[in-house]
Amino acid sequence: MRRVVFTVILLLLAGLTAAGNGNSRSGLLCTLTGKKIAACCCEQKGEKLYCPLAKKTVEKCCCKPAAR
Repeated sequence: MRRVVFTVILLLLAGLTAAGNGNSRSGLLCTLTGKKIAACCCEQKGEKLYCPLAKKTVEKCCCKPAAR
């Protein structure tokens, strides 16, 4: 009986961990660095866009929706 309870608890914890990982996939992805980000990282510097993660100027915004 103890093994059954332990197995059920272990399966529940594994399910919660998998569900939590699904939430981390939402958001944005920096195409230059491949890092997941919560908000767009592109900044306006003068008349150009700048990516602080890659530390360089870019022609167009490097943030895109992360794959789900």
